[in-house]
Amino acid sequence: MTLKTTVNGQSKAVTHSRIESSYEYFEGTYASRVYLSDESFATKDANIQTFFTIVSSSLAQDGSKYSEMDIIEYMAADKWGVSPDNRVGYTTSYHKYIANPWKPWKTYSTQQKSLAGWHTFIATYTDGVNIRYYMDNTLIATHSVTDNETQAGLPVYPRSTMQVAFANWIWNNVLGTGTGNRENTFMTDWVLYYKNTALDLTQVNTLVATYKAQGLKRRNLAGQTFYDTPQTGVATVYKDCNYGGYAVSLPAGNYTLANLQAKGISDNDISSLKVQNGYEVVLYANDNFSGSSAAITSDNTCLVANSFNDVATSVRVRAVTNSSSVLIEGESYTSMSGIQTEATTDTGGGLNVGYADTGDWMSYSNINFPASGSYLIEYRVASGVSGAVISSDLSAGTIQLGAVNIPNTGGWQNWQTVSQTVNVNAGTYNFGIYIQNTGVNINWIRITKATSTLAAKSASKDKIESLTVYPGPTDNELFFTTDVSEANLSIINSQDGATVVSQKGHGNSIDVSRLKSGIYLILVEKDGVKTVRRFIKK
Repeated sequence: MTLKTTVNGQSKAVTHSRIESSYEYFEGTYASRVYLSDESFATKDANIQTFFTIVSSSLAQDGSKYSEMDIIEYMAADKWGVSPDNRVGYTTSYHKYIANPWKPWKTYSTQQKSLAGWHTFIATYTDGVNIRYYMDNTLIATHSVTDNETQAGLPVYPRSTMQVAFANWIWNNVLGTGTGNRENTFMTDWVLYYKNTALDLTQVNTLVATYKAQGLKRRNLAGQTFYDTPQTGVATVYKDCNYGGYAVSLPAGNYTLANLQAKGISDNDISSLKVQNGYEVVLYANDNFSGSSAAITSDNTCLVANSFNDVATSVRVRAVTNSSSVLIEGESYTSMSGIQTEATTDTGGGLNVGYADTGDWMSYSNINFPASGSYLIEYRVASGVSGAVISSDLSAGTIQLGAVNIPNTGGWQNWQTVSQTVNVNAGTYNFGIYIQNTGVNINWIRITKATSTLAAKSASKDKIESLTVYPGPTDNELFFTTDVSEANLSIINSQDGATVVSQKGHGNSIDVSRLKSGIYLILVEKDGVKTVRRFIKK
C-alpha cells in the first residue's frame, strides 16, 4: 500500500493521505513493515510519515479514555525543534491533549538519523503500565507516564480500544522554499494485530509468513462479501538465511529494483528462498537483469554458498522448460570490445547489447555443453539495416561455429529470433560472438541440445489441449504450462471481440505488458488443435 503527499510548487496546494481500520483493538501487539522516505529532506517540507493507533478526537481532553500511540512519525526535515531541518523519527504516547491552543499531556522518544528504507515497527502493551516500542527488533522506547512538558506522571498506557492508521501528511502545511512540484512516498507491506500477547520480531514474521502462505480473507463492507486472496507466488524470498526475516511471495515474472521495492523487498537484501518444482529464480547483481547472476532451482537455506547473499538487485522468476537449454543474457558478457548496452523493449525488459561495429566482440565464460552432438543456437536480434552478420566461436576463436546473417527487422527494437545448428564436443567453454558486419542489437542467446529442441517444438496435442496460463492477474508476461513454440497465438479483447495480438509462439510465455487493463482471451492453435484460455491484465 502506498500513501503519498503532493505539493504544487507554484500554488503551494497540498494533498495528504490517510487510511485507518474500521475496527478497534486493545492490548497486544501492533506491527507493520513500512518504507520511509527521505525525499522531503531536500525540499525541507514538513512531511510526516506515520504509523499510529488512535481513538476519536472527541475524547482528546478525557484523560480517562483518550488513547494514542504514534509508533513512528518520521520527519526527514524536522520542524518540531529536536534537530531543525534534519532527519528525526518521533515515537510518542499520549494521556490527552487540547487542540487549540495546542497543549499535550504526553511523552516521546526520538531517533536523530535517517530512517529511510524498509523497517518493521512493533508496539506492545499487555501489563497495564508500559508501552514498549521496537524498530527491527531493537527496543527504541518504553513509555509509562507523561513527561514534564505539561504535567509529569500521568499514565499513557491506553485506556480505550483504538483504530490502526497510517498517514502521510504535511504538518500545518509548512513547506520549504522550492518552487517545483513534488511528492513524498510512504509505503506499508503489511500490518498485524495480535491480541493480548507481546510478540517479538521473529514471532511476528513467522505469523505474517504463515498468513501469506494460507491466503488472506477480507470483507467488502458495502456488500458484506468475503473474498479469498491466496498467494499465487511460485517462489518466496526471505531477508535472512534459514528462511528468517520478512518473506515475500513472487509469482512468475520479471522484477526490477523498483518492482521489488514495491513488493517490500529491499536492495541487496535476499538471503534465502524457496522455489516450487518446475521453476527457477535468477538473481542479478544489478538492476534491469544485468551484472553477475545466479540461477536457483530449488529451496536454498542460505545464499552465502552461492556467493549471492545480500547481492540481488533484480530478479526473474520463470518456469524451467528444458534442462538441456541455457539462456545467456547479451549484457552478461565477461569481456568484450566496443560493445555498449541500452534498455530493451523486448519481452522481459532489461538491457540489450548494441552499437556493435565490425570487429567488435563479446565473450561469455563457463558455458557448458553437457553432451557431444548437435546444438541449436538461437539469437534474439534487432536491426535497422540490411547486411549485418555475426559469428560464434568457442575458446577464443579456436573452434569456429559459423556465421549467421541478420535480417533487417524494421528497427533497432523490433525483435526477431534467428538460429543456427552446430556440432560441439561435450565440455565447458568460453563462448564468443564476433561482429563480422556492423548493424545488430542482441538481447539474448539460447543454446539447446537439438534433440530436446525438436521434442519441445513438437508439443503433443494433449499438451496444447490441457495447457493452462498463469499468473492471474498478470502485469507484464503471461506464462504457459507447455512450450508453445511455432503455435499461432491470438489475444482477443473479451469486451468487443477485437484481436489485439497475433503472433507465433516462442518458448513458454508471451509479453502482455502493452495491453490495457482488462479481461482477455488467448487462442493457442497448433497442428489443428485450438485451445482458448481466459486471463486478466492488471
